[in-house]
Amino acid sequence: MTNFIPLITAIVASIFTILLIWQLLNRRKIHQAIWTVAMALFAIAALMEYLANPEVMGPSGTLIKIYYISAAPLVGLLGAGVLYLLVRRKIAHIYLGIVIILASVLLFGGLSANLSEEAISEAFQLNLPKAFRESVRLFPFETARLPSILLNSTGGIILIGGALFSFVADRRKTYNIPLLLGGLFPSIGGFLLGIMGNADIFFEFELAGTVFLFLGFVMSMRYLAQHKKYNRLI
Repeated sequence: MTNFIPLITAIVASIFTILLIWQLLNRRKIHQAIWTVAMALFAIAALMEYLANPEVMGPSGTLIKIYYISAAPLVGLLGAGVLYLLVRRKIAHIYLGIVIILASVLLFGGLSANLSEEAISEAFQLNLPKAFRESVRLFPFETARLPSILLNSTGGIILIGGALFSFVADRRKTYNIPLLLGGLFPSIGGFLLGIMGNADIFFEFELAGTVFLFLGFVMSMRYLAQHKKYNRLI
């Protein structure tokens, strides 16, 4: 049975990316450029998840590689974008440099990995989330999975912690609540899948994270527009 949830996630992430591009062209902020790249990668990764359905295109080594090198760096990039909003640029520059280095190692390790088509085909006898989990384990640890773990763990902490800190510092910035949930839901889904082996709601958590990030972005745009009008009045 075809799992359509990744397709919905890809559509939401694509719309989000288009809005980020529009905002970037109008405001030209570095965090917007970083988030635009991150959400574009999110859309690509989710599309690969949908295409891997046996009834759609089916899995292949190339598809799994595109998925992995798209999905792995995006949380680190989201975290880097948050740092540019919260801390000194020097610190944000350092973390972004680390993200780029880790993503480069991952890109090389992911593309050069020799993935067994037979092992991939066997993995996709399982349900779709578990199939991706087993396929990801085919990548070499040092040059692919380790950089991915570092990117996801540090980026997730910064994204969730940054949204929480910003809300506590200024309760008027309620858009930080959905941003926090947007970082939390995929992290919980990934934990349940990767550590607990529970694949039943992974894609649902991934979709929820995308929707909450999108909602937080829209709310932040409304907040900034109102704040700008208020500044003009005073």
